[in-house]
Amino acid sequence: MPVLRIDGKEVEVEKGTNLIIAALKAGVYIPHYCYHPLLKVVAQCRMCFVKIEGVPRPTTACTVTVDKDMVVDTKDEKVKKLRNLALEFLLQHHPVDCPVCPRSGECDLQNFTYIWGPERKRYDGKRRLKGWIRVSEKIILFKERCVLCTRCVRFLRDFTKTGGLSVTQRGFLSDLTIFPEKFADGSKYSGNIIDLCPVGALVDEASSYLPRAWRVQRTLTHCPMCERGCRVVVEAWENKIVRVKTFDNMLDKAEESLYSQNKNLIQPAYSEIIGIEDIGAHSYDKLYTQDLIMCDIGRWEWRNFFFPKDTNPLSVRGGIKEEISWEDTKKVARTFLSYDKKAILVTPYATNEEMTKFKELAEKVDADITLLPPLEGEEDDILIKRRKAPNYIGGCNILGGVKDEVISKIKSGQYSALIYYGMGANKGSISQKDLRGDFIVIIDLRLERDDFVGVFIPATLPYEKSGHYTFEGNPKKINPACERIPYEIQLCDSLI
Repeated sequence: MPVLRIDGKEVEVEKGTNLIIAALKAGVYIPHYCYHPLLKVVAQCRMCFVKIEGVPRPTTACTVTVDKDMVVDTKDEKVKKLRNLALEFLLQHHPVDCPVCPRSGECDLQNFTYIWGPERKRYDGKRRLKGWIRVSEKIILFKERCVLCTRCVRFLRDFTKTGGLSVTQRGFLSDLTIFPEKFADGSKYSGNIIDLCPVGALVDEASSYLPRAWRVQRTLTHCPMCERGCRVVVEAWENKIVRVKTFDNMLDKAEESLYSQNKNLIQPAYSEIIGIEDIGAHSYDKLYTQDLIMCDIGRWEWRNFFFPKDTNPLSVRGGIKEEISWEDTKKVARTFLSYDKKAILVTPYATNEEMTKFKELAEKVDADITLLPPLEGEEDDILIKRRKAPNYIGGCNILGGVKDEVISKIKSGQYSALIYYGMGANKGSISQKDLRGDFIVIIDLRLERDDFVGVFIPATLPYEKSGHYTFEGNPKKINPACERIPYEIQLCDSLI
């Protein structure tokens, strides 16, 4: 393999590796806007200039592949001057509205300007005022913040094949233009242009007024909206989930080699992401698509799927609901043990650990147990899977899958006591209203009935608990973004 020597550091890389990726492997960050592993190289932002031994003038790193031994200098004075000029041109018409921009604290223009930017402004001409425009139902484009990297244009054109954005005119007048008949809503992956944008030009309207990057707590986990299990970052503030976005294993990792060396930057530290240790030592030899993008269902639909959500345990008796403490809830739930014919229904949203606990409980108290069927929907050949549940395969392995005979007995009232853990399951098969029994424990997002005797326990969301899901046959760890009582595990422990 060829050896790259960059800023005095040596590293072996696979032949044909892009120089920007090869530099990251050596722990050297080359600033860039337009380059991205998913997209075609266009070399138009002019930020990634480097000095290559044997080449008479600075060269754009994104257009270079490491095919032979190479010596590169990213700190050459000519290189620094070119970066300075590139940033000066970008800042001529920029509104410099960092205090109100949602990307403040994680913006490449902000951070690059601090490290390589001009010390003063020389342009006194008329500033372009472009305003904002809606790119889709959920995405807004602030044109004055745009650095014309065209990542969004290339992603919608080449990856999603929907188009909708294009650069019109030339030079000073260059502008991003949207075609109304081709709004970005035409693809289930359009939300990725928000994360692809290196500055605050493309904004998720639902997240535009959230706390700044340095105030939220970030957690690396896996998306539970289907059985693919894409790696995502969940952001929480004041113990509430506020945003789900992609984990860019190239750019987030780059923080170690750039931002951690500049202590005055307010970029959130890569090492502070909860669960980051789970990925271990990362290699830049290969960057996988599923690590760089996510579908719009995982990005936005969790709000409608999991919320609104009841938050307190309830005692239910004859139409009367009463809030009770968790300790009292466990005491009331022990009534379940006094009945002879018992059954337990478990959602495919339960973790492997929860399923194992419910199985142990069923074996100890001689109860029938079944997995609840998952929701199903459309799938594609990129990320989205047909089963809209993260742990159906885990449920088949641990609980024996969906047992139709048990579900039929429950509907016909052949059991005296039930535990129904139904969060996220297919309610068309069996819902809370189908349950028949003298005593019922319901674990779900919301209580949908009160004509029974028993207790209601609010379900713990996948983003609120730790454990493992068997995504597509592979167990993967999930990490909690918020602190919640693990009701399901504690309930089983109190009954065993």
